[in-house]
Amino acid sequence: MRAKRRLRSLFRDRSGIAAVEFSLILPTVVVMFFATYEASMLIRAKMKFDNAATTIASLVSLQTPQASGGTMTADFCTGAGYMMQPLSSSGLTVQVNSVTNYSGTATVDWTANCGTLSGPQSATTLASGLVPNSGDSVIVVQTKYTYTAAIHMILSPSFTFSNVGYARPRNNGTVKYAP
Repeated sequence: MRAKRRLRSLFRDRSGIAAVEFSLILPTVVVMFFATYEASMLIRAKMKFDNAATTIASLVSLQTPQASGGTMTADFCTGAGYMMQPLSSSGLTVQVNSVTNYSGTATVDWTANCGTLSGPQSATTLASGLVPNSGDSVIVVQTKYTYTAAIHMILSPSFTFSNVGYARPRNNGTVKYAP
């Protein structure tokens, strides 16, 4: 009889209910916190990366027709790295091409790289609709970025983004560059 009373009083006792509820909810809250952090960092990386290709294309297109080689690639590679800050720029690769239409044939004038872009598309194919007339020129920038998450409990540890940016030379000519 005493055991039954004790058991009933134990079921009626509500003094530790908050601790039990907290211990049941805590893992869910922690998982939601880390998932939110991971997703927001991934979105931040994607947003920063999306601007890189068009910005580099625009900067290259502003160069004078007689820009000399050597520092142009280094400067734009450094600038691309700055665009990704505070994220690491070590996973960023860039390929810059100048494509010109010479009497109906799109030709790559020069190519400059920041790192080694894996599997780039043909710059002449990408620029085919952008250089319809003889003498037309376009800067084609292909970028790839591998984002490696600092914390990866929920999402994948790395994601790879790719993008293409275009810009016409601002001086109505071609951007000459000797890589």
